[in-house]
Amino acid sequence: MADRRLTGRRHMCHFRTWSGRRQHQKSLKLKHRPTLPDSTKLITCPLPNAPDKSVLLGNASKREFIMNPCGKSPVCILHEYIQHTLRVQPKYIFKELENASTPYGAVVIINDMEYGFGYGSSKKQAKSDAAKSALEILIPKMKMFTSDAQSDELQDVEFFDEVRVEDPRVCELSVKAGQPYPYQILLECLKRNYGMGDTEIKFTMKNLKHQKNEFVMEVGKHSVSVVCKNKRDGKHRASQAILQLLHPHINSWGSLLRMYGKGSCKTLKEKKIEEQLITELQSQACANKPNMSILNKLKEEMLKFSEKMKSKKPIGKLIPEQMDFLSTSDSNLKNVEL
Repeated sequence: MADRRLTGRRHMCHFRTWSGRRQHQKSLKLKHRPTLPDSTKLITCPLPNAPDKSVLLGNASKREFIMNPCGKSPVCILHEYIQHTLRVQPKYIFKELENASTPYGAVVIINDMEYGFGYGSSKKQAKSDAAKSALEILIPKMKMFTSDAQSDELQDVEFFDEVRVEDPRVCELSVKAGQPYPYQILLECLKRNYGMGDTEIKFTMKNLKHQKNEFVMEVGKHSVSVVCKNKRDGKHRASQAILQLLHPHINSWGSLLRMYGKGSCKTLKEKKIEEQLITELQSQACANKPNMSILNKLKEEMLKFSEKMKSKKPIGKLIPEQMDFLSTSDSNLKNVEL
């Protein structure tokens, strides 16, 4: 016991309190831990809300996982994300197109819903392009890793990435931003995934107290009910709830706008026209850039010329000889006839 007390006193000689000693030990452990390079960029992806043990126990901790996309292909990142969130395998459907440059097309299907479209000169390239477009829908932060020279002017919906799918302000914000209404998004979703024959939507409205109404919408096997002010408000809010049921792993309204909004489903011809415009703009930008090799050569020649002029020394000053101008001028004036 005496030896233990002595060792404890020796350790305490360097620290005033035991808490200071513990903090020092923690800092030493952190220094010995392996760390990632400074250039590494990680993405925190939220998991879909699902009943699990932590929720039943009343634990309010966030369900999320961290992913490192550096050095991975879009197909690999998409598979990793879906396995963490939905625990399913994405399916790819390939189509042969009548185009010599990009003869193959691919579509990503997750839980019987179409997400990304891609084109390429081979099936592998089309698959990668489709996975890339699906990632930009599912994880908006992936744009910083997958963005290339193509500008996405029509899909400038970054503001809606902070708005959840069932937010009651979506309809008002869509009007101000010039985006389609939630009911139009729902119709586009049903048309693409279930065809024109299965787009029947049933809805009823009941009057409640305090000038409120209950709007019930049925789409196939899905049914939702929302409390609204009028029929228009209920129609759009119920559409948002149905879209959330169809896409349970999507959290923001911006992802749905990228899937079903303006310019979301581009044909191969439209995509080629957009690529041609981008290449033309890039060529114009390159043409307007200064030619640094010519400018550097000109600068070098001008420096040589200035050194040559400085090296030349003057021989002397030029002094003109004095001449008798008055005598010659008087004789000429006498001979002039007036």
